[in-house]
Amino acid sequence: MDKDRIAAIVVSFNRRALLQECIEGLLSQTRPLDAIYVIDNGSNDGSREYLSSIEARHDNVIAVLSNTNLGGAGGFSLGLQKAYEKGFDWYWLMDDDAEPMADALEHLMLSDDASRQDVVAMCGAVWGIDSRLQFWHQGTFDERMNPVVATPANHAAPSFGIGYMSFVGACIRHHAVQKVGFPLKEYFVWNDDVEYTARLSKIGEVRCVTAARMLHKDRETRDVAPGSLSLREWYETRKMPAAAQWKHACGTRNFVDMVFRHRGRALLWAASLFARRIGRVLIFGERNPLVIGLYIRYFQQAIGLKPFETVLPSDWKKQLSEAKDRVKPAQKRDARGQETSVRVMSDRDSV
Repeated sequence: MDKDRIAAIVVSFNRRALLQECIEGLLSQTRPLDAIYVIDNGSNDGSREYLSSIEARHDNVIAVLSNTNLGGAGGFSLGLQKAYEKGFDWYWLMDDDAEPMADALEHLMLSDDASRQDVVAMCGAVWGIDSRLQFWHQGTFDERMNPVVATPANHAAPSFGIGYMSFVGACIRHHAVQKVGFPLKEYFVWNDDVEYTARLSKIGEVRCVTAARMLHKDRETRDVAPGSLSLREWYETRKMPAAAQWKHACGTRNFVDMVFRHRGRALLWAASLFARRIGRVLIFGERNPLVIGLYIRYFQQAIGLKPFETVLPSDWKKQLSEAKDRVKPAQKRDARGQETSVRVMSDRDSV
């Protein structure tokens, strides 16, 4: 068994049940961890009480409590910095909705890839709760830096090279962190892991070890073939409710910023991408002015006209609720006015 010291880093927010399953999976590893850092992003669902109890029973569990929601990106950046200060050999990153199989870390550390110094990071295969491989967690980039997801043929091999990976079981060497720094906390959510892997790929090789398995409990079905969907199902998969747009707009902003960082600025391409997203909102969304305004604001941030400033999901929910409340009285006034008009016209018709 290898002698490397390994720390897991888990980011969590208001998902106590999932957090408990994740930590239990980490504590049950056949290759024991030296430390488990849990970054709590201001939970109020009992997660902090659970962390306090688990810390009392396990010396290697360290809870880092944030007073504000830092998002996944901010949480991983903070957690990696905290663990990095202690000088571990590897850092194993995952969200609270990930659960490593008991032998996942052992497979990673005993793989040929772990013994190669040119390999700066590894990950395992990610499976959904439907017992299907979720291919989109790893892949390569095309010439425009669009993600190209891994294939079943890739996963048939013991390991394969990748250009990006998600933070669902990403395992990163200490010296690689020393060279590339930490995830971009200003991304808040989405594409922080892809951008970070792009940095890692510039200094060494990143590999997916397929025997190391992670369970991802997100209920997503991105790999369903379009031809297998009915027209109604196809439309349902493309709906863009306003409540979810805080993260979709954030992800679009981050993707543009990532491409600018790694391939150079392309303003026309960025404008076209945001225009297509807004067009999709107008076709499949609720056509809420707040959503359009959010995309415009994030476009300005993406191209450098404004500094990054992410709308927190709680604030976004509040904005939508307040806007809805403002509309209701106006609708009632319109309804009363319409009733009056109808009544007056009826009186005139009767004369």
